[in-house]
Amino acid sequence: MPGATSVPRAVRHNGGLRGRRSPSALVVFAAAAGLSCCWLAAQCFVAGGRAVLRARPAGEFAASLRAEKKNKQRLSLQEALERAKEEKSPKGDKKEEAKLSPEATFWEGPPSSTELFAPFLSCFAVIGIIPFIAAMNRQFRVKYKITDRRISVSGGFDGKDVTEFSYQEVYEIKYGLRWLGYCADMRINLRDGAKVELFGLLNFEDNYQYILERLEKDAKKRSDGPPNLRK
Repeated sequence: MPGATSVPRAVRHNGGLRGRRSPSALVVFAAAAGLSCCWLAAQCFVAGGRAVLRARPAGEFAASLRAEKKNKQRLSLQEALERAKEEKSPKGDKKEEAKLSPEATFWEGPPSSTELFAPFLSCFAVIGIIPFIAAMNRQFRVKYKITDRRISVSGGFDGKDVTEFSYQEVYEIKYGLRWLGYCADMRINLRDGAKVELFGLLNFEDNYQYILERLEKDAKKRSDGPPNLRK
């Protein structure tokens, strides 16, 4: 009977071998399934990435169009500003030249002393003393200055009150001659409504011609013409 017992052992041994081989097949099958799932996931990821890449150019194109529109608007504004600067360039150049160049004084001096003549004669009467004192005060305190940029009048009790204005502020000028043109009284009306009077201005013909050349066109038309005293 020993032979009968050996056969079942071999069968059992073969059966045990078959039972050991079956888990390896399951492992291989599971690995193949996992690889297939990874491959599908990778394909989905790549497809999604392509969709994103395809969607981005449309958004970038719209953004580029907006940027181009903004640049065109900026360029149009810059062109408008440049044109405005070009239109204002002559005036701006004149102002810059005036700022860079030093101020030149054309004439400076006190009022004419001829205004003392009438008050002095009236001093023999009591009433003429006050006008004579006022005329004397103007001789020592008042001073006129005409430059290439402005006209200034210094006066007051101590001579420190200064009134000055540029030629662009002048609205019109009116004058009246004294002593056959030896001097003149000049009234200057400014654009803001103020009035400045220069009594007994000496060298009037040359001074007035110098002032008139520097006025604006509209102010020059409204002002009195220059006197012809040399004929």
